[in-house]
Amino acid sequence: MRNASISFMLLLAVVAGLLFTDCKSEPKLQDNWKRKSNDVIIRIDAEPDGLNPLLSTTIYATQINNQLFSYLLFIDPTTLQLIPQLAKSAPEVQEISSGPYAGGVAYTFDIHDKAAWDDGKPVTGNDFVFTVKAVLNPKVNAQRYRPFFAFIKDIQVDAKNPKRFTVYTNEKYILGEEAIASTVQVLPAHLYDPQNLLKDIDIKTFTDPEKITALAETDARLQQFADLIQSPKFAREKGAISGSGPYRLESWEAQQKVELVKKADWWGDDLAEEFPALGAYPEKLTFKIIGDAATALAALKAEEIDVVADIDPKDFTDIKQDPLITDVYNLYTPASLSAFFVYVNTRNPKLNDKLVRQALAHSINVDEIINTLYFGLAERLAGPVLPTKDYANKSLAPYSYDPEKAKALLAQAGWTDSNNNGTVDKKIDGQLTELSLTYLISPNREISRNIALVMQENARKAGIGIEPVTKEFTQIIADLRKGEYELSSGGRTVSPTLWDPMQSWHTQGDNRTGFGNAETDKLIEDLRITLDKGKRDEMYKQLQAIIYDEVPEVYLYVPSGRLAAHQRFEVTPTAMHPGFFPNLFKLR
Repeated sequence: MRNASISFMLLLAVVAGLLFTDCKSEPKLQDNWKRKSNDVIIRIDAEPDGLNPLLSTTIYATQINNQLFSYLLFIDPTTLQLIPQLAKSAPEVQEISSGPYAGGVAYTFDIHDKAAWDDGKPVTGNDFVFTVKAVLNPKVNAQRYRPFFAFIKDIQVDAKNPKRFTVYTNEKYILGEEAIASTVQVLPAHLYDPQNLLKDIDIKTFTDPEKITALAETDARLQQFADLIQSPKFAREKGAISGSGPYRLESWEAQQKVELVKKADWWGDDLAEEFPALGAYPEKLTFKIIGDAATALAALKAEEIDVVADIDPKDFTDIKQDPLITDVYNLYTPASLSAFFVYVNTRNPKLNDKLVRQALAHSINVDEIINTLYFGLAERLAGPVLPTKDYANKSLAPYSYDPEKAKALLAQAGWTDSNNNGTVDKKIDGQLTELSLTYLISPNREISRNIALVMQENARKAGIGIEPVTKEFTQIIADLRKGEYELSSGGRTVSPTLWDPMQSWHTQGDNRTGFGNAETDKLIEDLRITLDKGKRDEMYKQLQAIIYDEVPEVYLYVPSGRLAAHQRFEVTPTAMHPGFFPNLFKLR
């Protein structure tokens, strides 16, 4: 699954024409609708891993946190441009020509005058400073965000107007504005650090890696804060979870549902017409956890839920002909910015040879998966960049399904079927080892199980054993982060414009495959600060070629969105996962 990560937030413009609608009809049977309220019930297929924006990593948590908390800038669902949310506008940007930050950039933001926390206290630049400190505290498990703040050197809050602040960097960064404004939601300092543990530590200490690393070993306040911010109360507890967004947590029934209710007199209501990212129309949002796809489909037909995304491709094809669905729901197929692949643990002795990983890529019949399981609602993918991007390396063709070539590559790497049991083997540390690999999948998605079975059958022809292992999604994420797996299903939302590979591919990022070295780290670091498009595109293509050759991930496909939403709502489908923003559902 996907890295609920910054890719979701670091966005610029793409054409609105990415979106198209399938089987959309005007409401016909309003009198027969069972549900007519302004509340929205959303199906999610797994429980979120907590509602702490600094720590949660799943797409399910991101969906909910986007309703509880606010960014400085957020996303327009149609244009996919960043637009103001907490901030009044895009920042004032000024290049720095002298002083300690010469060569860098100053970004000045103004927060809405009315922006307030749940207790009525104003949202200020000091809250943003606190949030950056929390991310950069090495004792806090927020390392996946740190690369995006690495270029920040200082933040100054206007002494006369605490809602105005300036972020100073010492270098240019291809995603500078996006990184500052939409990496992580702003947290309330007075509620998430009530003891002021971080308040008296200068922000410039946090932005100096050597200083903050040394301080973390000697100053107990950093660990005390980490213990507090990482406590369960800020992940699951009603009342403790508090943001500046339009909704608040009402209840969380484990493995059942998460309920949010709109705040009375929410500060953004008066501004929403001018600032669309502040729109919040439903009075209640219920995220109903339904793991089984058949159960979700039955709930849809019974009108027990209002919106379902990622419908199984076969089911989606079938329900187009079902009046129980089409008379009540509109069906959409928005373009998708999601990529699906197989994580490969390059640290594992069975998989640390790129020839073995290349053989694995040649042993999977992706076209069969697309045609038989996705009913053609997907396209092949060759690397970490979508083929529609102008900086995609078009010379890289998807690995072909070729069991004989896979066998040859395995033999070259020393893997042969010495005991004639159908699976190749090799002596590793003096012990005969079969190339039998476990493949982690979530129990909640039938298509994931079917893909695993196709892969298992395909790979067997090349002498590779693949054994699907079902685990809860949160456990899969934990195993990936610890590197305790062999193969795992994977997916991520991809930026529609510029790609920052730091998070997934730098050895100091949230690198789940274990692949990376000094060469790729340097390439990534240089790419991030190269503003010349021609030079940057060449660096992009070079990195893609390295990843393609090394195969730390086996790329599969880019699916089309498959979304059903109740006809009583006006819905703007979006290319961003999951294909809709529930806070923008308007009752007709």
